[in-house]
Amino acid sequence: MSIGETIQNARKKAGLTQEQLAAKVFVTRQAVSRWENGDSEPGIDMRKLLARVLDVPVASLLDLPDAPACQCCGTPFDVPDMPFGTNADGTENPDYCGWCYNDGEFTSQGLDEIIERNVPYLMQATGYSAEEAVSFMGAVLPTLKRWSGMENRNAAANLKRSSFYVCPSCGNVAWSSGEVAATCCGNTLEPLAAKKNDGVLDANVGVAEGCQHVHVAHPMTKDDYLLFIAAVGDDLVRIKRLYPEQEARAEFWMQGPCKVYAFGNSCGLVEL
Repeated sequence: MSIGETIQNARKKAGLTQEQLAAKVFVTRQAVSRWENGDSEPGIDMRKLLARVLDVPVASLLDLPDAPACQCCGTPFDVPDMPFGTNADGTENPDYCGWCYNDGEFTSQGLDEIIERNVPYLMQATGYSAEEAVSFMGAVLPTLKRWSGMENRNAAANLKRSSFYVCPSCGNVAWSSGEVAATCCGNTLEPLAAKKNDGVLDANVGVAEGCQHVHVAHPMTKDDYLLFIAAVGDDLVRIKRLYPEQEARAEFWMQGPCKVYAFGNSCGLVEL
């Protein structure tokens, strides 16, 4: 079944018109029509958003090969010279490739390491950009045997659980996808604790033409200004650095659901 047919079937099952689906994923009805007719295909991040909106497994929209694949890195076993992994007793393990599993042990410890190792090969095989390849693997790997359910056990697996740090001396902004020991200018930096925007900031977050627009009505004086606005998704973090006497505004291309934050020295980290 083609990607277009899968989208159309899932849309109809969800009881949505093309126009309603378009509104939920921030595109035009014509774009949805082109996907379903096979005239064009949605990008990797759009497929992930479609999967969430249509409540279907993201793997069903990623055009994955039918061949059995390594349940650690996702590489199909029909790749030439693809070795099977080996158990501790030397027997063959049919679930994992030899690059990921050897003598009963995994050769890498985390998702990030697997993604970094395999992105160049995926780019070469598919023509994806580096960003597309990372996004693709970030969607596929959590569905595999080794990583299934890992999101709940590994804080770094979901970037929505990441942390921001700000140096009180120089104003440097740092971000991490997990727990780190962060220092700057001799200061030990603690992760910022976000609070809900219960009237703290006069902010407006909207979506138009596939872009998320953020505007905060803030004085932005030299003594009181926002340092950054950030959008945090499952596998992508975007940060807009702000400066005094400029408008507190940011625009982020939609790449799936995300949380939006703003930080200022007087208001702290606020989830908008």
